Amino acid sequence: MEAEKARTCPICGGDNDCGNAADRPPGTCWCGSEYFPQAIFALVKPELRGKACICIACVQRFRERHETTS
Repeated sequence: MEAEKARTCPICGGDNDCGNAADRPPGTCWCGSEYFPQAIFALVKPELRGKACICIACVQRFRERHETTS
């Protein structure tokens, strides 16, 4: 059950495609090279922080809605 939770995005509940939870080789997960805006972590319930990765769709959606372009 813990492995299943680790693969679930704590924001949308979808699959987060976590390479670490899927037992892929270290350093191959998409999140290793992704920028996570600090404010996105406020959307994650405190008890879920550090337990599961936010999915790339939520990261992209957050950036589209919250980051301004110059």
